[in-house]
Amino acid sequence: MNLRLDSFITKFSGFAVAVAALALCACGNQEADQNKTNAKTEEQAAEQALEQPAPSKSLVVFYSQTGSTKKVADAFQKARNADVFEIKTATPYPSTYDSTVAAVRVQRESKQWPALANPKADLAKYDTVFLGYPIMFGTFAPPIYSFLDSNDLSGKVVVPFCTYGSGGRKASAAELKTLEPNATVTLAYGISNKRISAEGADSVVSAEVEAFFANLAEGKTEEMLMGGYSEQRPLTAEDSAVFAAATKDYGYLSLKPLSVSTQVVAGTNFLFTCEMKAFGGPATQTNVKIFRPLPGRGEPELIVVE
Repeated sequence: MNLRLDSFITKFSGFAVAVAALALCACGNQEADQNKTNAKTEEQAAEQALEQPAPSKSLVVFYSQTGSTKKVADAFQKARNADVFEIKTATPYPSTYDSTVAAVRVQRESKQWPALANPKADLAKYDTVFLGYPIMFGTFAPPIYSFLDSNDLSGKVVVPFCTYGSGGRKASAAELKTLEPNATVTLAYGISNKRISAEGADSVVSAEVEAFFANLAEGKTEEMLMGGYSEQRPLTAEDSAVFAAATKDYGYLSLKPLSVSTQVVAGTNFLFTCEMKAFGGPATQTNVKIFRPLPGRGEPELIVVE
């Protein structure tokens, strides 16, 4: 082999080695880049998994005849990102108020609760049940008895909420505690039908529900929430005027104010101790809470009779 050919082979061999080295380097870089890409993809997948909402541990269960309770149920659902179960009767109540009252009266006197179209809810995966209902005859509507007969709330935290004509929030929660002794029944939230049908009610309910959850988180009791009122005292002419303005649409309760205490907020809360002869029944003593807004911001309104 001549020297020129031998030199060419030597140079070509060196070039081939260099090309091979560069190829190996490029493969190594590609593999490293691919590993980085895979790691980044896995990291993004992990982040996305963390961002996915965990299955809800809360369930809003409610019965709503006219739609008022459903408005509150929607507020609870949004506040806690809860799942929802709407109780539906197999046969709806009559469309008029008087005929509904008559039907409910028969059910309560006979203890024959209405059949449900969907009696069973899958409660096993939930820790907390928000239970909503309209008040009928001073406590929860009969379909709630049907639901309680078909479902076991033992071990659950049960948070009652209700809508009412004049009251029944505390009485219904107390009955619920009696019927479900193995559940933890909390404070109840309630709002009158008159207030929930007023203009701007959605924002009012949302704000009150958030405040309600804050009270629950702080462990507030009924007694603590009643704090801040003055001592009960005889009524003044101003107190009587506030009472008359707020209760003018509740003549069927036959309320007679006996004394009052007040609490200054953004306006004034009035807590009247009254004698009540609802629907012509026997005289009982009850508390009537009335709110009077600041001057120029509306008329006094009845909040609840308890």
